[in-house]
Amino acid sequence: SSSFISRFGASIEGIVGQAFDALKTSAPEEILLVDEVDVFFGAEFYGKTYNQVIEFKEPEIVTILKRIWDAHSKGGHRLRLNDVKAMSDYKRLLTKMASFGYLLDNEINLMLNQVKRVDDVPYFLDVENDRIGYKVMDSISYNVTFGYATIFAYLKEVENLKNKGAALSRALVMPISCGQFSYANISPTRIMGVSGTLAAIGEYEKKVLDGYGLSKYIFVPSVYGESNFQFDKAGDGICFESSKSNFYHKISAEIVAATKSKRAVIVFFRDRSKLNEFIGTATYRQLGRHKSLLTEDMTPRDKDFVINKAATAGQITLSTAVFGRGTDFFCKDDSVEKNGGVHIIQTFLSEEVSEEVQIQGRTARQGKRGSYQMILLESELELDFGISAVEKEQLPKGQWYEWLCNIRIQHQREQCILVEENLKDATNIDSLTHDYFDSLLGGSNAKSQEQFKNLYQLIKKPPVPSSVHINLALVIDVTGSMAPYAQSTVSTIENLLNGPSSLMSKLTTNFPEIDFQLRLGCLCFRDIDDGSGKFTELVLSGGSHFTSHVSTVLNFVKRACAAPSGGFDLAEDIIGAIHRSANWQNGEDWTSDIKFMMLFSDASAHGLLPAPLVNGDNYPTRHPEGLTTNDAVTSLVARDADLFFCSFNPLATERTEDELSKYFKKHPDNVAEHSVVRIPMVPKEAVETSSAPSGHGRHIIFVLDESSSMRCSWSGVVVAYNQYIAKRRQSQSDSDLISVVQFDNDSRITVQHASLSSAPSDLPYNGLGTRFHPAALSACELARGTPSTHVPAIVFMSDGAANDAAAAAHEFALLNSNIYRSSRKHLELHVIGFGGGSCQAQLQQIASASQAGKVHSSANTADLASVFVDIASTQNVSLLLESEIAKRITEAVSDKLSLEYFGS
Repeated sequence: SSSFISRFGASIEGIVGQAFDALKTSAPEEILLVDEVDVFFGAEFYGKTYNQVIEFKEPEIVTILKRIWDAHSKGGHRLRLNDVKAMSDYKRLLTKMASFGYLLDNEINLMLNQVKRVDDVPYFLDVENDRIGYKVMDSISYNVTFGYATIFAYLKEVENLKNKGAALSRALVMPISCGQFSYANISPTRIMGVSGTLAAIGEYEKKVLDGYGLSKYIFVPSVYGESNFQFDKAGDGICFESSKSNFYHKISAEIVAATKSKRAVIVFFRDRSKLNEFIGTATYRQLGRHKSLLTEDMTPRDKDFVINKAATAGQITLSTAVFGRGTDFFCKDDSVEKNGGVHIIQTFLSEEVSEEVQIQGRTARQGKRGSYQMILLESELELDFGISAVEKEQLPKGQWYEWLCNIRIQHQREQCILVEENLKDATNIDSLTHDYFDSLLGGSNAKSQEQFKNLYQLIKKPPVPSSVHINLALVIDVTGSMAPYAQSTVSTIENLLNGPSSLMSKLTTNFPEIDFQLRLGCLCFRDIDDGSGKFTELVLSGGSHFTSHVSTVLNFVKRACAAPSGGFDLAEDIIGAIHRSANWQNGEDWTSDIKFMMLFSDASAHGLLPAPLVNGDNYPTRHPEGLTTNDAVTSLVARDADLFFCSFNPLATERTEDELSKYFKKHPDNVAEHSVVRIPMVPKEAVETSSAPSGHGRHIIFVLDESSSMRCSWSGVVVAYNQYIAKRRQSQSDSDLISVVQFDNDSRITVQHASLSSAPSDLPYNGLGTRFHPAALSACELARGTPSTHVPAIVFMSDGAANDAAAAAHEFALLNSNIYRSSRKHLELHVIGFGGGSCQAQLQQIASASQAGKVHSSANTADLASVFVDIASTQNVSLLLESEIAKRITEAVSDKLSLEYFGS
């Protein structure tokens, strides 16, 4: 131990001593020169740290690393900390560094975790020099490492190394973090820098620069005069595509158009993975021979070759975004210049405008001509920026670019908040590192050893335990409104607890070094007025509520969810259920290391319904037992538990989730920052388009074909109609309204705005020819008369064809436009083809009148009844596979563990 400490201290003091000597001999003033100011003061540097690492080489470390890699590469038993501790090499190493046992165990845990992350960040092997490097901007750096992931990469590539012994001797070490210095903590006398995008620097960057005394900016005009750059922002300069196939086809079409005009084209993709996706398409293979790739892993010579020929006629260059900054694609080809210059296509929206300006600057260089175009994939915009394609459709094309810029500005504001949070952390650890180094310089060994321990554990996180016990309480709403979701709830919980996508399988995969033990509890609840049946909970012999037997819990859940009932208003006793479960008091309850409660419901808590629906709440102001949202949160905080809220109606539960989140955030005892994790069991958008918001009723308008061909089937149509009503009543939807339009050559309204309870059970039959347009007119008239408390939905059924389908579709399209203008939601429109005589093309034409339109098929009246019942259930659950839901819940739990123990 003393030998280890003396060598460790000598290593650190060597670094500090060199720095100290340099300070004594340095000039009295320092000048910092910065190339690309916006990059240095952006998120990549500002708020980040320069990390100090000491590498320890011991034969035992080499043996342990090889043993861990060998076990991983063979795919057998996954090693855990206890397995390594049983090795004689571990015991010898611990003897050498007894005072640093906490460090040794944590480093081994990091090895066990990172051995499966070797390929998380793509690396490059320099076979000539036996080096592994990583992409940094537009080149490969061999000075960058990713901890043990890089070390295990050398073992993975051992057969490709020229000098295995020397390479492994360098690589197989224990890298120990001993401090971090903030890039922002610089104080030179002068800072001078250049940037090609000075005008594009945002307000945040300007504020940062001003903090360093940089208040003077010099803009140098181009010596080549006015720019010949073209970007048609109001026309073809911006293209949106809704699918990947259209996206790739559009990119290829624009490339072909430009090269046919004897121009050169450079296409920029966000990164190598996006470029690879395009390379794998058929459209790429059809681009011909004159195409080249430009990527970071190429040799300098190959890069120069591609760059030099990129601006020649007919040449296609497909590049990653890093080459959009500073790369000189200078055009010397007169034919390219004559035909419009180099054409740039950017296939993604840059998070920072400076990057976009740099990419634009790869054309029209030094007075030459050139053009620029964006081709964007809508799904990527939604994922990266939260952009909805619906928003774009409401704007004229000439405003698209301004709209994108505004969204980007908002995104940058959010990123600036993250940078500031990182800066606080970096400043804190920078200060602690200076204190530690000062103690070393002052010769205070005892103090510096304690400071090192605190610093190390702050950087590397506390040691991960070899075993973790988890409590998971399932709290399930089993009132009548949950009837459509009962089977989905059971299936979700089954997938969560059993099989390859289960919680335990995923945790074991993600954290092989940890032995997990899961204990489960379950409480099913109805509403306040359901008396003694309000709570049903799993209680074991001895009074404990948690068990490690999964089958016991699943059998209990299946029985409880078999017959949902009760709940006679729009709100449920969610607060009471949370409070009861969190207050289980048996000695074995809530005793695990990590605790979660998982709530399944489709309703608001009492007192949290929107104002227009307050009459649908039997307890709008006070819980009979005096319970409040804060009481529920207090009980969870006291248990040190997080809440997963699994909602089958995100619109109805949104306010409840917001209130719970609010009380978590402001609770004075919530120092561990426990929270509500929202898991929508159906997309919120699906609820918006398929059912009324926040518990509003539906106004269902049946449009039923009663032509002569339906004579023999009419009684079955009436049965299906009555099954729909029964299903809605079972789902506590008594506030719904029913209207019926029956049509043949003409149309007639046989039921108008009737409640579920008063809707007639019989529909008289007429029976002549078939025309769609009169029926559409009647249905739209009823829809426009829908009360403001309800949302219209149309169910159109026919077994034939008509020559006026286009006119009917036009009426429904007009109705959809009116509804969308007032509510920003599309008309729920179900179009059902009955039997074998219906014209699917005409039915599809009618359904296409609304973006929420759907076509259904029914071969007979039994099928028709099934379709009606599915529509009554809103079919939301089918939008996501139950296994996928379980996967999302599992990932949320796994993410929580990652944050708890690894900080990542």
